Amino acid sequence: MRRPKLAMLVVVRQKMSRRSEMVVRNLNRLLLEPYEVASPTTVLPAEDRRAKYVRDQIWRRKTKASLRIGVVDGGATDDCGAFVREDGSLVLDTGPALRDVLVAAAAPRPRVDLILALPAPLRLKRMLPVVAMVGVDHLWLVGTRRVDRTYFGSTLLRGLRRYSGGKESDDDERVRVDDAAGELRGLFVEGAEQSGVTTIPKLTLVTSLPVALDAIDREGGYGLKCAAHPDRGDGYLARDDDNNVDVPIPRPTSIAAAAKAAAKNDPRRGKAVLAVGPDRGFSEPEELLLFQRHGFDLVTLGGGLGCRTLRTDVALVALLAAVHEAVGGG
Repeated sequence: MRRPKLAMLVVVRQKMSRRSEMVVRNLNRLLLEPYEVASPTTVLPAEDRRAKYVRDQIWRRKTKASLRIGVVDGGATDDCGAFVREDGSLVLDTGPALRDVLVAAAAPRPRVDLILALPAPLRLKRMLPVVAMVGVDHLWLVGTRRVDRTYFGSTLLRGLRRYSGGKESDDDERVRVDDAAGELRGLFVEGAEQSGVTTIPKLTLVTSLPVALDAIDREGGYGLKCAAHPDRGDGYLARDDDNNVDVPIPRPTSIAAAAKAAAKNDPRRGKAVLAVGPDRGFSEPEELLLFQRHGFDLVTLGGGLGCRTLRTDVALVALLAAVHEAVGGG
């Protein structure tokens, strides 16, 4: 018998009546929509991607065992009885007792929000599962000066209304991902399944960075607000073309240092919001000054990475991990 990879599987030893049997459980979690657990048994057709994954990747030659399952933004269990029918469909035992656990329980939300400069569509597809995997409560996809406006026409974003900041219909214009197109939601679910959690990010699409920052100010409750930017060194000046002057750019601090300073001002340690720009960064000095006016600290990665300009998808995971550590929850 081939030994399972430790990075993928957890081996749980259970003592049986006459012998010990090794039960293999995957670290990830199969997620269901709330409507899928309305019956005592949930049947996933043979062609469903989740049924295929269980048959081909988790069980392989087995046809009956228990699975880790959960409901999107709801509860979870590590021991759901399941079996594969002869036609390849997957049957899950989601009886009344388990259904109450899955549907009635609300999953704890991450304590980190993310403002992300809208990347190119193919890169966005790769980044959305990562955002859900690491843990983000509210994702703001935002247009900045260096974001190509054609990105907003991507088929991936079709069906999403753009938040414009209108006073009369703010709540209606903020579109959660569960109201959005299926592919977009599916990418978030993919990331949540891989990490074993049930929560997926809320989503707002905004074409203007100032509008997004105004909305975030109205939401409030943030103990830490930071915008990522590379360290340009001492005495760095950026040209303000609007006013025809050179503006000094302050050196960014580490996320840990920014969190420590924020904790002194607000011991309650609220949520955190992190802003990550496009590959070319936020515009200097206009957008950096805008962040400062809204109470954001300029931050960068430590360990010798602060002076490097990293691609957004490379920096994103490290930055989110650092912010999660700083706020002490994920």
